[in-house]
Amino acid sequence: MNSRQIETFKNPGSEYRGAPFWAWNGKLDPEELRRQVRIMHRMGLGGFFMHSRVGLDTPYLSQEWFDCVNACVDEAKKLKMNAWLYDEDRWPSGAAGGLVTKNPKYRMRALHAMALHTGVGFKWKPEILAAFTARLEGATARDVKPVPRGKRPPRLAEGEKLVVFEVRLQGCSSWYNGYTYLDTLSHEAVREFIRVTHEAYRKRCGKEFGKTIPGIFTDEPNHGNILGSDNNTGEPGGIPWTGTLPATFRKRYGYDLIPHLMELVYDVDGNGMRPARYHYHDCVTHLYVDAFNRQIGDWCARNGMLFTGHQLYEDDLRGQVSMIGSCMRTYEHMQAPGMDLLTEHWRAFNTAKQVSSAARQFGAKWRLTETYGCTGWDFPFAGHKALGDWQAALGINLRCQHLAWYTMSGEAKRDYPAGIFYQSPWWELYGKVEDYYARIHAVMTQGLEVRDLLVIHPIESMWMLVRAGWESDPVVDAYNRMFSGFSTHLLADHLDFDFGDEEILSRHARVVRVGGAPRLRVAKASYKAVLAPPLKTLRRSTLELLKSFQAAGGVVSFVGEIASAIDGQPSDEVKAFAATCPCTPEPGSAMCA
Repeated sequence: MNSRQIETFKNPGSEYRGAPFWAWNGKLDPEELRRQVRIMHRMGLGGFFMHSRVGLDTPYLSQEWFDCVNACVDEAKKLKMNAWLYDEDRWPSGAAGGLVTKNPKYRMRALHAMALHTGVGFKWKPEILAAFTARLEGATARDVKPVPRGKRPPRLAEGEKLVVFEVRLQGCSSWYNGYTYLDTLSHEAVREFIRVTHEAYRKRCGKEFGKTIPGIFTDEPNHGNILGSDNNTGEPGGIPWTGTLPATFRKRYGYDLIPHLMELVYDVDGNGMRPARYHYHDCVTHLYVDAFNRQIGDWCARNGMLFTGHQLYEDDLRGQVSMIGSCMRTYEHMQAPGMDLLTEHWRAFNTAKQVSSAARQFGAKWRLTETYGCTGWDFPFAGHKALGDWQAALGINLRCQHLAWYTMSGEAKRDYPAGIFYQSPWWELYGKVEDYYARIHAVMTQGLEVRDLLVIHPIESMWMLVRAGWESDPVVDAYNRMFSGFSTHLLADHLDFDFGDEEILSRHARVVRVGGAPRLRVAKASYKAVLAPPLKTLRRSTLELLKSFQAAGGVVSFVGEIASAIDGQPSDEVKAFAATCPCTPEPGSAMCA
């Protein structure tokens, strides 16, 4: 280490220190806010996220609101701290507390499949996209026949049902101040969110962007639940939808989606391995990533800001598919991708690996964790260290502690503690915790990471298991558990790795040589070997990449189940290629499949 690095290690600056969620949950006063900033400085914290929270009694995004923001920015500047922005009134990010979704065209919508026992009284209307007759047996549909648009459905035979696909707006909710969540698949809707929120901050405090204000936090954005219950209204969920989806689908895959809608909800003739199902999930993920994450990430890049935060339900395969499609595809557009860690019990190793993998591949220095939420008032410093250490070991280096309250009045004291602020008796000692992690982060951000193994992320295989009632399906549960168990085995054997998202690989991966040896380069990272976990389907582009890497002398291995489909289409090509590679049984299994 040189003298500058030694000094940074001894006295790490604000950028290496934690910045808690600062819950603005009462009537805000600029002088009281300044006083609390000074307390955070005394606690050894490097900054704070100004976070609208339950109990806020100052109009959100009003002139009074921005007066308070600028007071905090000014105080942080004096103390050489970071004043981070937060992009929503509570969460999830996107509706601007209903200011955007007052307009119905920007509201979230979903496509609902309604199984009717009779076609009597059925009438076509613009919201109905298609209708089919079929025999339904749980999640299986047989004898599926389309009903021509504008025509009356035929008389249903015994055992038949009429399945109607209708687009519905999300119901209004008090959580969104009487409106709804945002249509995050719509580029136009997200641009309105940026105009109302991000541009308002730029006009009122943009002179400190990239300086005292390093970035902005997005919290739990999502595309809506797939065939589950709506998070805030409790209504039965459909499948995510937006008006441009059919045209985008046709442009990307070359055929019409509407005739294949039954395949998105049911296993038609008992077969769930359908290209239309695969392409639908890929298309929805593309729209969500491109409309929400890319547009905001591009705005941040243009304005010298870090786009940070985390996605909803990011921890396992089932959660990601139900709400965002694929976490890693969102991280490509975040200058500081992040994760959430709730409670002291959840060992979200894969979440941290997803974040640090994408961050390494795209050269993002900072990897955030929103951490310690729901741990309780009695959570000790030993717990802070225990949870922080394993996250640091897996590449996380920017701590956003949950939660520092502006006030404890009313509901605030029950708002997902621990309370990490002046209300806790140990607050003056917290600098010991921050000094420890600041020094770890100062070391972690020097040099280059080395992880030679790339693991194919199995998220797209979970797409193929989505159908009516899928969230309680034992097959889904087993595959979900495989995801955490597989990586836990690797880490327990000290085999560090990065995940590779297949769509990202299709655009950023290529075979190169380094010093004469074959490497698989993914954007800015490179790997000596590739490991395929148990898979249901594999991309054609991934298969061709693995073949090229093996032909160049690279190591490709398979574990457990070998994919029986390519891009959702049944095929034996992956099995034929796997037969030329090392193959290992899945832990707990006697053989490769």
